[in-house]
Amino acid sequence: MKKIGFFGFLLLGLIVCSLSIATGVSAAESTAPEMILVPAGTFQMGSDDFYNAKPVHKVTLTNDFYIGKYEITNQQYADALNYAWSKGYLNKDELSQKAKRRRASGVSKSPQPYQDVFDEDSGITFENGVFSVLPGRANLPVVEVTWHGAAFYCNMLSEQEGLTPLYDLDDWSCQVYGETGYRLPTEAEWEYAAQYDDARKFPWGNEAVDDTRANQGYKDNALPLGFPVTVGTFSPKGDSKLGISDMAGNVAEWCNDWYGDYYSHDEDQTDPVGSGKELFFNIPVFKKFFAAKVLRGGSFLMDPNFRKGMGVPFITDTVIHPDVYNNRFRSYDYLSRNVEGFRVVKIIATGKATAVFSAPDK
Repeated sequence: MKKIGFFGFLLLGLIVCSLSIATGVSAAESTAPEMILVPAGTFQMGSDDFYNAKPVHKVTLTNDFYIGKYEITNQQYADALNYAWSKGYLNKDELSQKAKRRRASGVSKSPQPYQDVFDEDSGITFENGVFSVLPGRANLPVVEVTWHGAAFYCNMLSEQEGLTPLYDLDDWSCQVYGETGYRLPTEAEWEYAAQYDDARKFPWGNEAVDDTRANQGYKDNALPLGFPVTVGTFSPKGDSKLGISDMAGNVAEWCNDWYGDYYSHDEDQTDPVGSGKELFFNIPVFKKFFAAKVLRGGSFLMDPNFRKGMGVPFITDTVIHPDVYNNRFRSYDYLSRNVEGFRVVKIIATGKATAVFSAPDK
């Protein structure tokens, strides 16, 4: 869909090899996400430094949860698409060569686009009924993936492990608690995992962001503007206290929550799942309204002057805001772009948790 930047990827495989270090994930490893336990706890969520992160409030997460150590890669996502294709879960017409817009999308009562397979920035391609990864991009984070495509991946992962899919693909509600399975992190879970138990400013601590800790972009107008690199490239120096990689930079990450311009709930919260749909964008070219979803962590591209005069939908805060890598910074989007991806969370039902659902996306 709408892209940020025009940097070509023709030589990306060679470039990534030169940038990646031994701590990156090797292509020979399993494509199942590596998960890290995040113990239940209480923290202060939000910040007075950002207009949309107020008020600062206490949040208690009563459930332990597992979060992906790395952002989901092209190889992992391609594997899920191949599984979905074999099950008939994808719209075959939109993948045919005769399609007006070729992409991976769903077949539910509320079908949504999942991933722009044929976009020039995609690391995944489709030919002869098979999704495959372009050379050198297997362990780069998947991009050009929508929020719905990220949620769909979680369902495929749950189904492959014999678990109950947590997203209803007909109305896009999610059973956030009360069932074992994979989903996107709630905004509260993402922020808690990033700062954990010491209120740190960045995933690695309070030291300012630099090129040894995160894949981040704008450098005196020099080209290229940037590109994603192998997940885990900046480990361990850029990892969070719990050992989670790339929570700042590389790609901005979808969260489960709909976005609102402020935290519109009581001061103290327990297991929050976010507000309902509050911010909508009317995109005439698509002839529909889009509800915004939360993004966290910033990406490989941070240019405060990027396309500033072009307005929506060409710019997002994840690109133009100088504090985008702060653990508490909140942003949003409603399309798929080459700066956005995701990581997953796995919830283990204990029998004590009440079933909690996020609002449907209609």
